[in-house]
This record gives sequence, C-alpha cells and structure tokens, in this order.
Amino acid sequence: MYINKKIIFCLLIIALGISGCSQPTQNKESSMLPPGESSESKLAEGPNVRVVKIETEDGLKLNGRFFGRGDVGVVLGHMYPADQNSWSKTARKLSGLGYTVLTFDFRGYGLSEGTKNISQIDKDMRAAIGAMSKKTKKIFLIGASMGGTAALKVGPKENVAGIATLSAPKEFMGLTVGNINEIMVPTLFLASAADGDAPENARDFYDQAREPREIEILPGSNHGTQMLLGDDNLALPIIEGWLNRQVKSLD
Repeated sequence: MYINKKIIFCLLIIALGISGCSQPTQNKESSMLPPGESSESKLAEGPNVRVVKIETEDGLKLNGRFFGRGDVGVVLGHMYPADQNSWSKTARKLSGLGYTVLTFDFRGYGLSEGTKNISQIDKDMRAAIGAMSKKTKKIFLIGASMGGTAALKVGPKENVAGIATLSAPKEFMGLTVGNINEIMVPTLFLASAADGDAPENARDFYDQAREPREIEILPGSNHGTQMLLGDDNLALPIIEGWLNRQVKSLD
C-alpha cells in the first residue's frame, strides 16, 4: 500500500510539471499592458474629440479620433495588444499644445474592421496619414512598439515631417521596418534600458538613420506607451521638446 501511494504521488508531481510546461507563454507586451488598455475600454469623448472613419487601400474602415485643432498634425500608432485608447492621455496633452492629433485602431483592434493581421498594418498607417493630410500640411508620426515599426516602414514613402518611436522592434509578427537610411526627415528613437531588445534596436536604428537624429535610452523597463504613464514620466517631455524643435525648424 505504501508503494502504491508513493507511485501515485510521483505520478501527480509529473502531471503537474507537464501541465505547467504546457501553459502558453505570454507575449511580453501583453504581460506588461496596464489594466484598461484594451479594445473594451471606453473611447475618448468630448467637444475637442471627433470620430473619424479611415478607409485603407484594401477597403477596410478603421475607427479613429481627432483631438484638437492645429496647423501641425501628429499621427499616433498603438502597440500590441492595446488599441488607440493607450494614446488618449498623450493625445489630449499634445492637442492642448496646439497640434491636431489622430489616434486610430489598427485593423482587427478596437472598433476597426478586419482581423488582426500585423503584417498589414503599414497599410493602416498610410491610411491614417492620408486622413491627417486632409486636416494639416505637416505631419509627424509617433508609434509605440509595432506602431513604431509601421511608422519606420512607411516613413520613407510618405510626405511626413518627422518620425518618433517608442520601443519599436525590427520585426514583429511579419511586420518589418524599411530601410532606415532612406528616411529623409528627423527621427527620434526612445526605449527603456531594461526592456529586452528595445534599447539595442533603438541604437541600431539610430546608427542607420540620417541626421538630424536623436536617441534617448530611459531608465526602467517600461514598453511602448507604458513609457508615457505617470505624471513624472520622462518620455512625454522628450517627445514634446522634439516636436517643438522640429516645428520651429520648419518655419
């Protein structure tokens, strides 16, 4: 009887070990996503926020929001697995500084049509740029993680005034950056020092980029729009200062 109990105990331990190993691994961006950054979050509303439907070249309608009004536009591309809500606070802050700001859901995210196909979201970024071009003549792209990768891919082919990225990977689920050296406008690369490959990617992008280029490796491990959380965050003042310098240089 003693032997049988021992065997049963051992089999139980083995079974638990196999069960633990079979659990799906959680994507880093998903595991670091703050509560509320999901397609179920309430979209920003208010007198200075306007709903827009953006049609892509392959016929999908994306859900977006314009914040504020100004002569200079800022298009914000969200990270995975968040949606445009992850940019709401930043969009309000930048629109308060006089920019027209556009947030939008990539295909399959939030209230946008289609299925989640990250390898195609560069088409969504181009559509967002097209929507902004109807409102302003100078457009800056700012992308978090996969949104940054999309911005770097479309940047060389679009009429934009500058590109900034937060934790942008070189490749993510079939989406790859373009030739960084072909980007002819100012660039800013942000990453957190302890955020996996993000700081190395930012340094590589910076090394390949043309002047004027800037890079900031910030302390901590925050990823993408998480770098903008908290009133004491360092990333937002850096972005604000960068935008201000670029706009002044265009005048």
